[in-house]
Amino acid sequence: MDWNIGNSAILILSSLLVICAVWRLVRGHEIVATGKYLNWLLIASGMTIIQVILVDAKVVNAFPIFYVFFIPWQFLAPVFFSLLICSYLDRMWEFKKYKKFLLAPFVLFFILYIVLKVNAFTEYAFFSKAISLTIGAEWDENLAVLFAFINGVWNYRMIKNYERSLLGVSYKTVVEKTNWLRVMYTLLVVLCSVWILVILYLKVTKFERGMMAYYPLWLLFLGFYFVFLYIGDRHLKTKREEEKKRQVAFETIITDFQIEGLNKIFETKELQNIIDGDTYDVTRILSFFATSLFDKRNIDDVLWDIVRNAIGKLDLEDCVIYMVDKERNVLVQKAAYGNKDKGTRKVVSPIEIPLGEGIVGTVAKTCKWECISDVHQDARYVLDDMQRQSEFAVPIHDEGIVLGVLDSEHTEKGFFKKQHIFIFQLIAKLTATKLKQLLKKESTTITNDNGYYKELCFLLENEKIYKDPDISLGKIAARLDISITYLSQLINKISGVNFSDFINDYRVKESKRLLTHPNYTSYAILSIGLESGFNSKSTFYAAFKKHTGVTPSVYRAKAPFES
Repeated sequence: MDWNIGNSAILILSSLLVICAVWRLVRGHEIVATGKYLNWLLIASGMTIIQVILVDAKVVNAFPIFYVFFIPWQFLAPVFFSLLICSYLDRMWEFKKYKKFLLAPFVLFFILYIVLKVNAFTEYAFFSKAISLTIGAEWDENLAVLFAFINGVWNYRMIKNYERSLLGVSYKTVVEKTNWLRVMYTLLVVLCSVWILVILYLKVTKFERGMMAYYPLWLLFLGFYFVFLYIGDRHLKTKREEEKKRQVAFETIITDFQIEGLNKIFETKELQNIIDGDTYDVTRILSFFATSLFDKRNIDDVLWDIVRNAIGKLDLEDCVIYMVDKERNVLVQKAAYGNKDKGTRKVVSPIEIPLGEGIVGTVAKTCKWECISDVHQDARYVLDDMQRQSEFAVPIHDEGIVLGVLDSEHTEKGFFKKQHIFIFQLIAKLTATKLKQLLKKESTTITNDNGYYKELCFLLENEKIYKDPDISLGKIAARLDISITYLSQLINKISGVNFSDFINDYRVKESKRLLTHPNYTSYAILSIGLESGFNSKSTFYAAFKKHTGVTPSVYRAKAPFES
């Protein structure tokens, strides 16, 4: 064996790194997935260095059995780094989408390692020792550093996509979320660059002193991993504490009837981001969209409802939804509002766009939104019903699987602003959720603890809005920022009566109270009816008798006055 101070120190440090990470996993030090992936990243990185040191110190020459346990950890470490980022940013769907490509190098070299081991134990029966060394050393190392770089670019793209998706959240919030990952990513890229320089140095100088030229590099990598462990652990602990505080605050905020209504559609973290960035009255708009979709039972109804409400609530000139035709690999216009619709729920002169072509086709292929301030400067622009100046398109997707595209154009250059991007992404998420429910034939029900119903009862009991003789479903729906249809269903389902009987019940209770109150003994019966919200004698008498079985005059004569 060939031990020296350098490889001995590196073996001790890398072993400590692995032992520390394994101990943290065994103890359950990190119960969240992000922490577990951090520990696995450290294990994979530490084991990579340990295996190389065992070769450098010629331990495997003395004990060939060690070769049996060698696996290509160097191709697993970048994968765990990607897992860590995806988990932390709540984008695991993106990792699942590309995991075959991310794991392919590891699988390939795992098979190669098996072949090399069999070849070595059969005294190189298949190919020579020189070829084995070329595959196990040069190919291994060169492809590992290349994979680390490609993986780094993919991770950087992931971070940027995440930041783009949080345009409605303050810049400070985004930076606090991603800054530590950026620092670690930058350091890792620098180390990979040094790694390449070392490889080039060895090629040029034909260094003949074994792996000693790598010692400083491995020490730098080990230093990085220990720093990563410290910073990552501290950051995750801080975030967990902040998350607990936010959860407490969120549980208080969620009693807001609009937020409570959205809670069944968006995940907790998504709702927290909406609340953090709610500078555009997002909850009010989303609340209306969500309730408007409640009673929709087929895909066409959902799509037409979305485009109609987008025009009405966001002051747009045009809104189109394209759906993916998987068999023909094209996008088909399924719903439109503006010039493309003539009021018959039929798209005028519908066009089809191949996936990957045009702005809309690019969005469908990449699953990333596009905001074009001036379409004249973009060769991808596809002219539809008329020439416009700006365009915005956002994918409608379910965990990375694109279902369609929500698209809008405007005659004003640079019309689409930050708030449009933020709200459109949430509307696309809302649409995808509803489509998913329909495809899975899941039903949504109204329960007695419905937040909108609670708010309605509060308005009736405390603000006494029933006293307005012109109160209507439309007025109350506008007050609650929900659709008229949903409000009607809400009242029918929970109270068991229609809107008119529901409101009149409150008015009758109020008139009964006034009819027996000593301060109102001089009031005419009709005046009491009008005071309670009825708009005529006939409606007052009819409703009163329907609810009590007697006329107001009989009720007043029989009932004792309150003291």
